[in-house]
Amino acid sequence: MPNTLGKTEICNTALRRIGIRPINNVESDTSTAATELKSVWSLAVHSVLRGAEWNFARKITPLAELAFEKALGWDYLYQYPNDCVAIWAIENENSIRNSEATYRWELMLSPNSGTLAIATDCPHAYGRYTSIVEDPTLWDTQFVDCLGWRLAMDVCQRLASDTGLFTKCNQMYLSSLSAAQTANKTEKKNDEESQGFFINVRG
Repeated sequence: MPNTLGKTEICNTALRRIGIRPINNVESDTSTAATELKSVWSLAVHSVLRGAEWNFARKITPLAELAFEKALGWDYLYQYPNDCVAIWAIENENSIRNSEATYRWELMLSPNSGTLAIATDCPHAYGRYTSIVEDPTLWDTQFVDCLGWRLAMDVCQRLASDTGLFTKCNQMYLSSLSAAQTANKTEKKNDEESQGFFINVRG
């Protein structure tokens, strides 16, 4: 379900969860609450994106081969996508439709350039990953719920006097993230009868 809340409204969701008065605008407000939320916002968003294979942020795109670089024990080395926050699988046109035809892979620094790379035995590889999506209008409501709890957890110790809030927020964050992981797995159908190979290029 699409999200209709903006950055300030999401921050206020987090503040309400720890008993702090809402702010008018997280970007322009100079209060302690706004300052704390701005300082943790980017890290929180990226951490929640890494927490699940969110459908709204999923991409399946061809990987750029590092043709002149090799990794010991692997046939191919590919560039790690610039917009990737968490990679879930290496695919080709057959494996995307057959869960048993999976490829092993691992992350490493490329031996020549020293940049993050993906080593695998898969030729003409595609990466299935969670991309960096920072526009709140593209997030779904479960992601926003998780982010609200993550923000609350990150700022509660600086803003609230209740020492038990961190534990509560952490538990609620993990619970909402687990529910989102389940929902994301069941909100798709990908078999040979109903869906062929596709490339998702949504940013």
